[in-house]
Amino acid sequence: MGSLWQHKTSLPEFQSLTKDMQTDVLVIGGGMAGLLTVYFLQKKGIDTVLVEQDRICSGTTGCTTAKL
Repeated sequence: MGSLWQHKTSLPEFQSLTKDMQTDVLVIGGGMAGLLTVYFLQKKGIDTVLVEQDRICSGTTGCTTAKL
């Protein structure tokens, strides 16, 4: 049995990092906590970069049944 998140949602794909970047905040991990951290930091105008090893919401968040 898979997660409803993974069966009902089409998530975007992003290119791999190919160059050096400079940022104020680096968030490692594209799960729920990482995405929300980036969202709120960027709303405050803070330059933020998120990196994820695989795909956004593909790990624990992708398999959770938690609700926001």
